[in-house]
Amino acid sequence: MKNYERLFSPLQVGSLTLKNRIVKAPQSSEYWLEGQMITNRVIDLYEGIAEGGASMILVGAILFQPAEPELPFLFGGLSQDRHIPGMTELAAAVHKHDCHILAQLHHPGPAPISTTYTPLASTTLTVDQLPLDYLAPTHGVTTEEIEAMKADYIEAAVRAKKCGFDGIECHSANGYFLMSFLSRAWNYRTDQYGPQSMENRTRLHREIIAGIKERCGEDFVIGVRINGQEFGHPKAMTPAEAAEAGTWFERAGAHYISLAGYGYGKAPFQYVPDYWPYPEPDDFMKPYVKQFKTGLLVPSAATVKKSVGIPVIAVGRLDEDLGEEILKDGKADLILLGRGLWADHELPNKVLAGNREDIVRCCRCATCEDPQDGPRRCRVNPALGREKELAITPAPTKKKVLVVGAGPAGMEAARVAALRGHDVILLERSGHLGGKLHLAAMLKGTDFDDVTTVIDYLSRQVQRLPITIKTGVEADKHVVLANKPDVVILAVGGNYVLPEDIPGILNRNVEGVASLARTAERPLRMLGANAVGKLSNIALPGVGKRVVIIGGQIEGLQGAVFLKKRGRTVTVLEESESLGGRMPPRYIKRTLPWLAKEGVEVLTGVTYDKITDSGVDITLKDGTKRALAADTVMVLLPPGANDRLKHEIDGDVPEVYSIGCGNGVDSSLIINALTEARETACKV
Repeated sequence: MKNYERLFSPLQVGSLTLKNRIVKAPQSSEYWLEGQMITNRVIDLYEGIAEGGASMILVGAILFQPAEPELPFLFGGLSQDRHIPGMTELAAAVHKHDCHILAQLHHPGPAPISTTYTPLASTTLTVDQLPLDYLAPTHGVTTEEIEAMKADYIEAAVRAKKCGFDGIECHSANGYFLMSFLSRAWNYRTDQYGPQSMENRTRLHREIIAGIKERCGEDFVIGVRINGQEFGHPKAMTPAEAAEAGTWFERAGAHYISLAGYGYGKAPFQYVPDYWPYPEPDDFMKPYVKQFKTGLLVPSAATVKKSVGIPVIAVGRLDEDLGEEILKDGKADLILLGRGLWADHELPNKVLAGNREDIVRCCRCATCEDPQDGPRRCRVNPALGREKELAITPAPTKKKVLVVGAGPAGMEAARVAALRGHDVILLERSGHLGGKLHLAAMLKGTDFDDVTTVIDYLSRQVQRLPITIKTGVEADKHVVLANKPDVVILAVGGNYVLPEDIPGILNRNVEGVASLARTAERPLRMLGANAVGKLSNIALPGVGKRVVIIGGQIEGLQGAVFLKKRGRTVTVLEESESLGGRMPPRYIKRTLPWLAKEGVEVLTGVTYDKITDSGVDITLKDGTKRALAADTVMVLLPPGANDRLKHEIDGDVPEVYSIGCGNGVDSSLIINALTEARETACKV
């Protein structure tokens, strides 16, 4: 067992003694109600993380002034006394588990949170002056408005103390309000808060700190979160500037400095540290590629740490191994885990107990990053925000559960059913576990959206549990009934059939998802997705130099990226007017501009006339006819439902459920598979 001596050593932060160095990063849960009121989902989430072993939780995006944006679920509040009862309950729930809790006081500032919100910043900036090209002009706050905001900030801190919070974090990072004073990319003021000196740029922060100390006392912890490094702008914050700012905050009485980061430029690049290298880094980020997997923002934390005597917190794609290394090297004193603790609240406890192989790993899929889609969801943790609803508890009656299909849905259903005490049999027609996840892993690669972590985790779990696993078994009605199950859970996968209405669809130059999966099955089983993906850079048997892809949703666009990176000339065709359906926004925003830059033609509103031995004949939406040359035509369309077996056994088995891709396109993503599996297995 690896020794995580530093990671699990205590640390003094102000008046608080932290039991270890793992801190929950301040991210909005997006489970709040209108008026920034708390919900049981918020309390259950943070209590689950506290129980899982984190030493401190920073509750993100707590507004210090009232706001009613179009997306009310984004923010919590401490702006009014009506917030006190619920926040008191939250603090008490976290404290039950030897975990400290701080409220990150927040104002969205120049961020575009709704169509009715007027962006606020240190300075009034026109569209041409903005460091990001998708923002609206800002309103620069007056000195009178600053005084009012400062008073509200301090009152919110006082409420936090009344609620039992151990302190507050002053949020001056990413693209939010206080950051617009600290970063010269935003601050063009000419008064005492202007960019002429770091003393000026930190003045408002220091005034807030002084006011909170006066009202809340020295024992009330105050942290400051800043951008340790910004990218893509000539006036972007540098690590040296962050270090200088840190010295001012330390003198003002801050108890720790937490380092984040941000990026400027065109809309596709706006967020670090996760998604900027996909499909390819912007030119100004290419010097940082080597830091992608070792912590893009760690060097800024190390720079700040050399200048201050208070604890420094590092963040950015970290895990327990990187965290231990960073702490041992003296680059930081604490590490922040965000999505890693959403994926598995129990990560700290599992590491401490030597059970790292049981950790559910965040695979950086960006599913959780779409606020337009409502409250946070996690691809690999269906119980995120549903901790009590989807808790795995003993079943009242033991049943014989037959799961058909060992893709993600089938393995998760089998795992949960077995943990609940059922007698579980798992059938799989191929020779290996994981279904088409192996093909997906090869296409996606492992640098960004790493689905190999899902395969590895679920495969290990079902093989360790008392589950009877039978591979190479084609389940039909006879096989199902021969097992005499009480419950059948069908996780049979979708129908990736070729569209019969396109003339020439059966030509020898046409490939579909099913045929690609068959071709890749043996190499993937023998070598693994990562190795096969690397080998595909050298050779792609059966795929010609010119490829036309039929389908412009997630399947088609990810296929286009894969093929273009391997030197193919690619054209993408889509019948509808929409592109990238079911693809997380963080990825689609970078994918479409990259495809355009790389010369990949993407056509929508297409009618398929016929496929020939030399390509595809189409009609465009304006009636224009085109003949597209292609050596290979790839049909990468969403799956259809696969309900044949369900209809065959309905009425012959007491309980029959269908989950995952077999239910059709709306259940075709990994998050759908795992969520439906968890919901079903929790109720049988």
